[in-house]
Amino acid sequence: MQLTEQLYWYPWQGQANNCNSYLLKGHQAILFDPGYIYNEFNENCLEMLTRQMTADGINIADIDHILCTHGHPDHVESAGIIREQSEARFAIHQGDQFILEALTQHYASRTGKELPSLKPDIYLQEGELELGTGNSQSDRIEVLHTPGHSPGCVCFFLPDHKALISGDTIFEGSIGRADLPGGNMDMLRQSVEKLACLEGVELILPGHMGRVTGAAAVRHNFDQIKRYFFG
Repeated sequence: MQLTEQLYWYPWQGQANNCNSYLLKGHQAILFDPGYIYNEFNENCLEMLTRQMTADGINIADIDHILCTHGHPDHVESAGIIREQSEARFAIHQGDQFILEALTQHYASRTGKELPSLKPDIYLQEGELELGTGNSQSDRIEVLHTPGHSPGCVCFFLPDHKALISGDTIFEGSIGRADLPGGNMDMLRQSVEKLACLEGVELILPGHMGRVTGAAAVRHNFDQIKRYFFG
């Protein structure tokens, strides 16, 4: 689904768990959170994503960068296989390296197959992300380190699209879990406060559930989350 001239939303539409994916098609094609290869119901999540992208005229082989909000398998598992098909560069925060290592081991024990490498080409850090995309304004991406759901959680702010790709840090009316390995509720609270102070957001694009559209709705969403979860 096309949200702006260059920004696409691929909501998960299967039965079991997987994440929403997003794509920014400016000077280069940047895929955010590609999700599972297969989930626990054996749904072919990567094939579903590929079909959605193809309907928009976008080929997996044309992806230049894969950026992940964090290392949980429902957001990152297919990154290695997409990199093999496209020669894209894969980026994630180093704080979630231990999750990638555990995921690789679990995948092998579960399937009897080796997961295509999830060794990052780039470790994300807070600040404006330089991907060698030239001077194209539409490619501007700001990385915000937002630990709490996992140590290496990040969100991506696309200022020229007024969009925040929030992963599992915040959702529509909710927040991500803090009880998984490396999770921390106090850090998650600080991350939510940090995001709430971000100016210019008119579109929240979370890792699960629906999007939040409009500046007033974005502000209400943050107020509701802070009031309900943090008092």
